[in-house]
Amino acid sequence: MSDRITAGAVSGIIAGIIMGLISMILFAANICKLCIIAIGGGIFTGHLMNNFTLEGYILSWLIHLALSGAFGVMIAIMLTYLGTKHHILKGAGLLTLVFIADIGFLAPLRGIFPDNQAYFDLLLLLLYHIFFGSLASYIFVKYHSKKLV
Repeated sequence: MSDRITAGAVSGIIAGIIMGLISMILFAANICKLCIIAIGGGIFTGHLMNNFTLEGYILSWLIHLALSGAFGVMIAIMLTYLGTKHHILKGAGLLTLVFIADIGFLAPLRGIFPDNQAYFDLLLLLLYHIFFGSLASYIFVKYHSKKLV
């Protein structure tokens, strides 16, 4: 079981790095106004961390990677008990529930989610979560059986 948990954490961190970099690139290019890294860091600091000082940047990435590893473990446990058939859909579904809990409940409760966000930004946040869940479950299933972790 610890092998699966380790593989889940590693797959979550890898997917989190890729998702975080995509989010930061789109944010830096002014394509969207919300960065998933800023929201993750803001959950623990109590304010949206869009002005990325060095300390805020490091803290936001550490929190993002920790949450990514935890979500990867959740995906690994889910796939262990529910099977790996349709694993990409299962990962996407789990992270869609995380999106609803995070963006719909936790972020507004902490006061870090600005009012009146553009629908495009909300759609991108949902797509980030779906991409993360799909990628983490794919990495877990693909490499867990090869014992690379």
